[in-house]
Amino acid sequence: MSVTKIRIDISQGIVEAEGSETFVRAIYDDFKGRIAEQPPESSNTTEKRTQKPKVKSAKSPVAPKKTRGANRGNNPNIDKALDLRPKGKQGLQEFYEQYNAKSNFEKNLVFVYWLQEVAGITKITQDHIFTCYRNIAGVKAPTALYQSLIDTSKRKGWLDTTNTEDVKATISGVNYLEHDLPKSGE
Repeated sequence: MSVTKIRIDISQGIVEAEGSETFVRAIYDDFKGRIAEQPPESSNTTEKRTQKPKVKSAKSPVAPKKTRGANRGNNPNIDKALDLRPKGKQGLQEFYEQYNAKSNFEKNLVFVYWLQEVAGITKITQDHIFTCYRNIAGVKAPTALYQSLIDTSKRKGWLDTTNTEDVKATISGVNYLEHDLPKSGE
């Protein structure tokens, strides 16, 4: 079996594939299709393409720069349309006071649970959660709310943050809140 290799470097976007000719061709066709969807580039980037890529020394590896995603780094805003005391339902303040949430992980869970289960919000965003933090007296919002939500998901498994524009409480998060999170006064 022959091994086919391909390396494409569009200003350090680098796509490398190695394997059977069919596999490499599939990668190339997918890549070519995605490039065709991109808007045309300015003349400055075409000049960069003609230059040979710089080879880095093996002695000093440099980690690639991390780029910020659409939701990372954005400062969340207060959602003025969010009703924190919905008619006929328990308000956020009363709900929050039921629990002895000490860590940001627990606070994130309490807020997402309330938004999801009590308020009935279907697509919970960082703005919703930030609004909850800002409306509970004495509770500070995490400096990096986005990262706090991701950490709650990865470390505890209580939130589903695969789409940070649609955060959800997981089954383990619901179980923790309903059965294990200490109630106030316990």
